Amino acid sequence: MYRIITHPGSAHKDDFMSVSILLATLGSAEIFRREATREDLVDPDTYVVDVGMEYDVERHNFDHHQDPTFPCAFHLVMRYLGYHDMAMAVFGWYGHMSMMDVRGPYKTAEHLGVDTSILFASSSPIDGYILSCFSKLTSLTEQDTFYGLMKEFGEDLIEMVGLKMNRLERLKKETQILPVKHLKALVSNIEDNPKLSMELYLQALNDEAVVMSITPSIRGAGWEMLRLGDNMMVDFRSVATNPEIRFVHANGFIAKTRSLIPLEDVIALASQAVDDSSVIVQH
Repeated sequence: MYRIITHPGSAHKDDFMSVSILLATLGSAEIFRREATREDLVDPDTYVVDVGMEYDVERHNFDHHQDPTFPCAFHLVMRYLGYHDMAMAVFGWYGHMSMMDVRGPYKTAEHLGVDTSILFASSSPIDGYILSCFSKLTSLTEQDTFYGLMKEFGEDLIEMVGLKMNRLERLKKETQILPVKHLKALVSNIEDNPKLSMELYLQALNDEAVVMSITPSIRGAGWEMLRLGDNMMVDFRSVATNPEIRFVHANGFIAKTRSLIPLEDVIALASQAVDDSSVIVQH
């Protein structure tokens, strides 16, 4: 039976996610929240994360506190498991999470060019509750409900890395970029989780003329037309009275059709939502 050791006291995303990803890959392990002993550090069947003052892949020790140049323990574990580079590519939060853990919110806010209060305001009460629950524990086994939650979280994270990478490649092959007046719309026919990796594909495109996406709706049988980047050249309230339209948000950033009407028809609707007076600067 494998063992996972992480630090006692207040829990953080770093230790929680490190333990979760290890549970997803080891299959079964006992978890202990306490200081690491020398016996723990020399036993390769004991994974020591975010504690122990040692980074040694062969002995499965993944602490970062002894070296200011190291990333967080979660990154060290992800490197060991072979997921680090892919996670860095597909998760926008991944790199900043390590910075928050290693350098703190003030340096992270400075790096992002925002006020620290924005980071605090965007913190999630769900995160806080889960970490608080983890903080109260001293050990976990397969019989504990929280063990199952952590393992499933780790499994979902690993699965999502693969899903996002595969979807990005599919988007590159299948997506159409069509004109809507003097601008462009991104059109994808993928019905299963149609927004998956869309932000990655848009980053790869790097085309400021793409101002909306058109994908199958996940709530209803029609198309979803979505304004990208809150670009105010697009306002779907202008098509709200069209009989093909089922829903338009009061702020005009999204519209949905009643059915999957022909592509040329949905493009015509999308064009009606574009401001004719808008001029995009070409670089």
